Amino acid sequence: MSRTPAVDDLLAVPMVALLDVPLDAAEAAAALSGEGLVLSAQRAGDLLAHAARLGLARIAGYTDGEARYVATSLGQRAAAGLLAADPDVRAGLEELERLRTELLATVGHELRTPLTAIRTSAGLLLDPGLAPTEAQRQQLLGTIGRSADRMQRLLAELLDLARLRSGRIEMQRTTFDARDLAREVAAAIAPMAAARDQPVQLELPDEATPVTGDRRRLEQALLNLAANAQKFSPSAAEVTLRVARDGDTVTWSVTDRGPGIAPEEQARLFERFFVGSSDRSGAAGGAGIGLPTALAIAQAHGGTIEVESTVGEGSTFHLVVPA
Repeated sequence: MSRTPAVDDLLAVPMVALLDVPLDAAEAAAALSGEGLVLSAQRAGDLLAHAARLGLARIAGYTDGEARYVATSLGQRAAAGLLAADPDVRAGLEELERLRTELLATVGHELRTPLTAIRTSAGLLLDPGLAPTEAQRQQLLGTIGRSADRMQRLLAELLDLARLRSGRIEMQRTTFDARDLAREVAAAIAPMAAARDQPVQLELPDEATPVTGDRRRLEQALLNLAANAQKFSPSAAEVTLRVARDGDTVTWSVTDRGPGIAPEEQARLFERFFVGSSDRSGAAGGAGIGLPTALAIAQAHGGTIEVESTVGEGSTFHLVVPA
């Protein structure tokens, strides 16, 4: 008879209490029997694997093909009674493990392509049997440089997001015209849009629209929204940037004519590493870091990002901050 996750959660904690030294399933079962809890080695192995999925234990190595587990710091706290067998705690542990797994998968996926390009280009340059021309050599060196830059950007984005979410980035606040920021972002995406015959339209108020905030960070957030709009819009489709003042808030809005976002996905757009479904896969993929970073910047200013989208018609993202 199958056991419920709640039962496994309760049994995993006393199991983890034994893991101050690495143990395999048979050793853990024997140790538990000494404590009056009789389990088969197979059942003990299932519980050890379950504890690892919860982040309470990890594999420390293998002996004769059998995994040996040791408690993580979180497992030690749980075993010490600092964490109760509470549904909310279990849900938090499962979410933590999911995010950790997604982080590793995302970073691995995003680094694979530039690393392959670097290794291939370096191999061609170092191959004694080849004699690349100067033009070919420069092309290969350029590939190496661009690939290294791509990896550096990914790592910088990950560190940026972590610092923003933890509040460890100090905002350098100045007062500037929100219209100027919209103009600069429109100019930044203009070359990419022109390559696909996409007009970039600006709808700005006639009067100055002052806002106080970290201009560089707000530009980073707005550029992310505008670049997404350009990327997800079809060729020859218009991208529009607007600025509006409403009472005590200033809003930059970016509208695309892309495929739109399904309602069930809109709620997940700002999750770290979330990438939308195949109806948006015609554009180049991303790591799922840009939108969470943009939202963290807005929140660091006391603002937010709002989304309006209709499948088949397009999307509008509103970056809203206190003036």
